[in-house]
Amino acid sequence: MESTGSQILTGESAKAAAQAGETANVSDRAIHARNLISARAVEVLQAAYGSALQAIVLTGSLARDEATFLSHSTGMELLGDADFLVVFSAGSPMPSVAGEGALSQKIEELLLKEDLQCEIHAHAVSSQYFRNLPRAIFSYELRKCGRVVWGDPGILELIPDFSAADLPREDAWRMLCNRMIEHLAFVHRLTADSAELPRDLHYATVKLFIDMATSYLVFTGQYAPSYQTRAQRLQRMAADSVTSAPFPLAKFAARVSDCTVWKLTGDDEYRESSVELWKEAISYMRRLWRWQVMQLAGKTGVLTVAELSHALARRQTAKQRLRGWASLVKRRGGLKSVAQWPGWVRMAFRATPRYLVYQTATEVAFRLPCLVKHSGQPPRLDVNWDELRALLPERAPQSQYKGEALWRKLVDDVLWNYSQFLEGTTA
Repeated sequence: MESTGSQILTGESAKAAAQAGETANVSDRAIHARNLISARAVEVLQAAYGSALQAIVLTGSLARDEATFLSHSTGMELLGDADFLVVFSAGSPMPSVAGEGALSQKIEELLLKEDLQCEIHAHAVSSQYFRNLPRAIFSYELRKCGRVVWGDPGILELIPDFSAADLPREDAWRMLCNRMIEHLAFVHRLTADSAELPRDLHYATVKLFIDMATSYLVFTGQYAPSYQTRAQRLQRMAADSVTSAPFPLAKFAARVSDCTVWKLTGDDEYRESSVELWKEAISYMRRLWRWQVMQLAGKTGVLTVAELSHALARRQTAKQRLRGWASLVKRRGGLKSVAQWPGWVRMAFRATPRYLVYQTATEVAFRLPCLVKHSGQPPRLDVNWDELRALLPERAPQSQYKGEALWRKLVDDVLWNYSQFLEGTTA
């Protein structure tokens, strides 16, 4: 029977390879799809920007040949997205966000005509962008694994070089929080009667498992910029009885290996999509989050999310808080948001916008299994949703959950604040 996924390895060899951390052979179809995506992006971006361009760089799992492709009767589909950095020469005018979006959509439409469905993000940057990148997982992977698909082949060498051992643990914790928030976008599809995960929530759950592994490995000094190598290292660590972990590492490593196999093949044979997988992911996420924050904040004992968040926020410097809120004000149009400044100033004494959004998201995410099980109205749930909403810089202009449980509106608020104030910035 023909697989519905894009094959890298087949049968038990795929599972064995991922669990052993061996390098998979990327299928001809996947390579063709990656090259086609890159070619159409170059075609559209060159036509639009011409001599203003210095380089076009493909980033993320597609650049590493670790993207997930599914085969359909009508063609292929890339799960997730294809991210390009469009590098402009010094002095060239930069396009607007709307302009970026229009060209990204044009690339998508061209690819769809060739039976390839995918979401494109083409972000305009200058060469100085690379010089200013901080030590972070994204920077490390971009320098080591990014693909220059057009233009200056040395553009990625502008990124300051550093080793995996230099990655900040806080950046790994931020990755965990970001995946947690992205995961929230799909939980509305679950009900108390759900037995199987919808496709988008399944993919988000797989990504959550894989990036929990990434985050954990940074904390333990074992990070590598490859899904398969991470799975391998987790397996080796699980065999070491002295390895420190917030959960049974052997079980976690096995689950990460299974998710890695599916991520790399997209094969239905390895698609575990029961709601139990999701509940397991939330359980691991809770324990990993607490374990990491306790280390970052230097705390021990049994503490609430609010107490741990407050302890971590107290370690932020005045400069960090100022930078975080200045970034928010800039995104809100500077003086155009002056009416909100007094409230934001009061909030600045607590934490940066990022930490406040993370705290709110965590309070919701930790309770998700209970909330879904009881249709959002669980008995004896000790939480004040209004107090949590007050932690956020703004509320979403609209919510799809009219007349429903308040926690679902809070999810909309978290997603809105995340997209408006946190995405695309390290502040």
